[in-house]
Amino acid sequence: MGLGAPCIMFAFNRAGWVAALALAIVVAALTIGVIRRFKGPHVTKIYGSSALARYNTRLMLAMTGYVAGLMIAVAIHESAMPTVPLAYAVALLPTIPALAVVFVIARYLVEESDEYLRHRASLSAIIGLGFVLVLGTVWGFLETFGLAPHIWAWWVVPVWAIGMGAGQGWITLREGGLDGDDEGDNEGGDDAAAHAPSGGGLT
Repeated sequence: MGLGAPCIMFAFNRAGWVAALALAIVVAALTIGVIRRFKGPHVTKIYGSSALARYNTRLMLAMTGYVAGLMIAVAIHESAMPTVPLAYAVALLPTIPALAVVFVIARYLVEESDEYLRHRASLSAIIGLGFVLVLGTVWGFLETFGLAPHIWAWWVVPVWAIGMGAGQGWITLREGGLDGDDEGDNEGGDDAAAHAPSGGGLT
């Protein structure tokens, strides 16, 4: 969903409103499917936490609002330049669901009682923030010295979402490797115990 807004904007700039609207419908359909999957008693069994299920639903709704708000704002701006007061309202429309994403994550960290899941969420959010800080700093200096094109600041949200996803993947891979090491250590300990001489054989 974090990639939905930039992809729709790219489609709009390249192919017009027909392509952008078609892509928005696809994104909305996928979002509805995911939200429906996050409902029901099976969700707690899959995710191990009802707070995590609520977080996923709220996050999808907020990101859908972000995409919709961005499209509405662009449509109003392109069709007719609004007056100054309305122009501020139109420009700030996508920021409401974007700020809601921050609220959703903060609320999840408060509601989650499982320390392990709360740690994963916090670490992935920090990794996403690291993506934003590193990319923003590097690109900002390149742009300052005329070595890179200008990028709109609203890319912060998609980049942060991508960083969070990458962080979740890295955490999963890392924990999988650690579990494998632990199993190997346990097997080695069992083998050593099996081959060790018993105390009854000593005189």
